[in-house]
Amino acid sequence: MIQQSLGQWLSSLRVGQKIGLGYTLALGIAVSGTIASFGVGHYYQQQGEKREEYARNEVELLHRLQSRVLQTRTHQQQLIPLAQYPEKFQDEYAHLLKHQAEIQEIWAEFKLFVAKAPISQDHVHQATILAFLQTYDYVPQLYSQELKRRVERISNLNLALPTDVEQAQRLMLEFTNSDLALKFDGISDNLVDLINQAYRELEKAKELQQQANKVVEKIVVASIGFSVAIAIILAMLTSRAIAQPIQVLTSVARRTTEESNFELQATVEQDDEIGTLANAFNQLIRAVQQLLQEQKIANEQLETYSQTLESKVEERTQELNNKNTQLQQLLEELQRTQVQMVQSEKMSALGEMVAGVAHEINNPVNFIHGNLTHVQEYVHNLLDFVQLYQKYYPNPVPEIQAEAEELDMEFIQVDLPKMLDSMKMGTNRIRQIVLSLRNFSRMDEADFKAVDIHEGIDSTLLILQHRLKDKPERPAIQVIRDYGSLPLVECYPGQINQAFMNILANAIDALEEANVQRTYQENKENPSQITIRTFMIDSKWIKIAISDNGIGMPESVHKRIFDPFFTTKAVGKGTGMGMPISYQIITEKHGGKLNCFSIPGKGTEFIIQIPVQQQVRDGVE
Repeated sequence: MIQQSLGQWLSSLRVGQKIGLGYTLALGIAVSGTIASFGVGHYYQQQGEKREEYARNEVELLHRLQSRVLQTRTHQQQLIPLAQYPEKFQDEYAHLLKHQAEIQEIWAEFKLFVAKAPISQDHVHQATILAFLQTYDYVPQLYSQELKRRVERISNLNLALPTDVEQAQRLMLEFTNSDLALKFDGISDNLVDLINQAYRELEKAKELQQQANKVVEKIVVASIGFSVAIAIILAMLTSRAIAQPIQVLTSVARRTTEESNFELQATVEQDDEIGTLANAFNQLIRAVQQLLQEQKIANEQLETYSQTLESKVEERTQELNNKNTQLQQLLEELQRTQVQMVQSEKMSALGEMVAGVAHEINNPVNFIHGNLTHVQEYVHNLLDFVQLYQKYYPNPVPEIQAEAEELDMEFIQVDLPKMLDSMKMGTNRIRQIVLSLRNFSRMDEADFKAVDIHEGIDSTLLILQHRLKDKPERPAIQVIRDYGSLPLVECYPGQINQAFMNILANAIDALEEANVQRTYQENKENPSQITIRTFMIDSKWIKIAISDNGIGMPESVHKRIFDPFFTTKAVGKGTGMGMPISYQIITEKHGGKLNCFSIPGKGTEFIIQIPVQQQVRDGVE
């Protein structure tokens, strides 16, 4: 059924369509074959080149490692006869330490190199290398530590005495024949096999490139030969069927073009595609004659309409530009209004909450703290009375003696004062937290006030202390305070503390995101840090720098950090208002500057600059 439909479709095609189809087929085969050959060849050549480059680099690394291992063993063995010459012994040991350091460096480089091995690499060879690395991973380090320990023992000997020289040589000889030294020698032996395997991998890579070239040649030759055969057959059919009639029609067309004589007509002698082409040509000549006249009239009308249209387009474009400008201004004004409303509501709610919590906590804590002083006094008096009683009545009646042993009076006399001291320290801590909450909010201060900036930073850090503590997945975040000598600064304390809160919270978020990507041990070796530096720029300005060693920000995020409602956090975890509000507080409310500097993978730093004294402003903000 499909074959019959295809035959009918080919029969319905005109001569030109069949010719085009044939040539398209021939060229398609040639081009696709050539492209496929080059693509396949290029792919295999790339694989061969990568494999060859990898093999060469592997051979070089293995040779370097083998050379340093052999040199280390040679220098270690030279230490035995040099034990009686301390200066030469130390010089030889210095050379040995240099080679050991090179072994550690090459070993780390080789592990990284193996980890980045291409997929096409021989899996058996890779498994051998991985087994080698796993077997001897800590051998060089243990070898170095043991040798260092023996050299330290030798350095404590008096090598001027023959007995001590003999003992030093015996220490080094025992080490030379130890299992650890023999295992270290095994590294060199296994490296010989690995080098030979690497050379075989290099030869395989070269063979792969040669095979790729042969495949390319075969595909190119086959595609070209097949397309040439199709082209020859089509050329013969075309010459017989349509070449001569087309020549006649071409002659008439040439005369029409050269003489601009549209009265000429082609003779129709065939009732096929050529005849159809001749009829179409005759109709075309008549149509062209008519179209030339119509075109002249249309051109004149088009010129007039074009001039009118350009004028209308310019007017409409100007109107749209004006409206877009107005909409942009309205949008910016709306965003600023939203920022101010969110800031006002947030700070108002925070002030009310902090004031309520501080008040409710402060009253009972003050009651407990005040009474603890009297309780401590009473307890000390009672304990002194008990000790006085025990002094003058050391042998109480059996019932009192049994009750004293049951209560463990000695332990109570020691532990009770400690418990009261701990309770007093706890109430002091609660009072400090309440004071920090009130210092952080300071919502009752609506005017500028000269305050201690360091006190505001410390209050903010105390509120965020629960996020800085160590957790099961990471150690505690370290806070480094590098405070300079600052005068009292005129500002809105509550708003400045809010800016500190937003910046420090963002720093903690960045550090937690970086910690998630690492193990607990990695986080412990490279602890998360927030550094806060303050100093005077001059007599009128101060600077506060808050930096972290988190993941940093890409340029696409960095340039939009102060845009309202822009956030990279998940839905429900960020509104995109923290940094715009902080920017507004610093720049608009206090006439200062807020800049952000970030390096991806290194960290982020926010620089706050505010004047020490605020200029007198008209109205109330």
